[in-house]
Amino acid sequence: MELVSEIKDKQLTEIIRRLMEEKYALGRLTRVREVLGGYCNKSYAVWMSSPENSRRYFLRLYNAKAVEREIRFEHALVNHLRSNGFTLAAAVMAASDGSTLVRTPAPQNHGAREALWALFEFLEGEDPYSWIKTDLTDTAFASGAEILARLHQCGRDFRKPAGTDRVQPRIMDFLATFQETFANYLKQAGERRCDRYFKEHFPTITNAIEEGLAFTDRFRGMPELPIHCDYHPGNLKYRDEQGVGIFDFDWSKIDYRLFDLALALVYFVSVWDDQKTGLRQDKFILFLQTYHTTCGQLDQIEPLTDQERQYLLPMLAIANLYLVNWDLTDFYVVVDQPEDDEYFYYIHHNIAMIDWINAHKAHLERWIDSALAMF
Repeated sequence: MELVSEIKDKQLTEIIRRLMEEKYALGRLTRVREVLGGYCNKSYAVWMSSPENSRRYFLRLYNAKAVEREIRFEHALVNHLRSNGFTLAAAVMAASDGSTLVRTPAPQNHGAREALWALFEFLEGEDPYSWIKTDLTDTAFASGAEILARLHQCGRDFRKPAGTDRVQPRIMDFLATFQETFANYLKQAGERRCDRYFKEHFPTITNAIEEGLAFTDRFRGMPELPIHCDYHPGNLKYRDEQGVGIFDFDWSKIDYRLFDLALALVYFVSVWDDQKTGLRQDKFILFLQTYHTTCGQLDQIEPLTDQERQYLLPMLAIANLYLVNWDLTDFYVVVDQPEDDEYFYYIHHNIAMIDWINAHKAHLERWIDSALAMF
């Protein structure tokens, strides 16, 4: 059967063909196409055929700046989750030599001397949402919260293998770097729309960082476990309003469970509208209540502790600052010639959310009490 490639780059197609046929005992490559939408890495759907089987897989080409110990951390965590019964994460496929990480010559314009690849099961289902498209049904919201609880349950006893780790510090250590990071961005700021808005609201951001850091000691002792750290609707696959798969563990690390939950809440229930900012009350209560209740129904993981309940509100503000950092770092460092109007949409949203959370603390406390009242 002749190979059908939907990739115009013939050199890349040949690299993928040799990779799949020589490194994996899965038969012949019969089709390959790029999977669009990835943020950091390139992804491809590959179809392999043998006399016994024909199957589609998900092939990832890691960014040239990817750190090997981070990739191996991700693979170890995903395999641990699978071994604990969490089948919604795509399994990492081992190559013929047993490794989950494969090296090849780098494709053109990759930016490194060699390329790092990994092969995963292909998650079926649809991905109709994104981190800014969050118009889920109540059933889909609840499913997302249940999956997060199960993810935390199945990862609770993970121990990172030697030589693997996430480069990014845990959230409170990371938050402590924001002041200097943002001050450096302020020096770069010119007169673009994003620059002007950032400069105008720099004191607001600075105050929020200081308020967040004041909770460092009070957070100590809260449950820590492997977290997804990028849990939004766009990283889930759905079928009939039920989540059937979760992907993009690139940012996963060991940190406070409460941070992962707070970040998920900010992602899932934010209002994305040019005219207003905020969190949706009914969706907030639904997501939080479902997560909390599901933890109470699962073995070997407890519902939110009294300490976590007490500090969910400041952790929401910190989770939003984490996204402010992501927005600004993209705009000032990562993206070459970022589109000003596009990034204003993101930067304005998360900076405006700082004021919204401060102005609605009493409302948020009532929402939290309402969601957690049954436990």
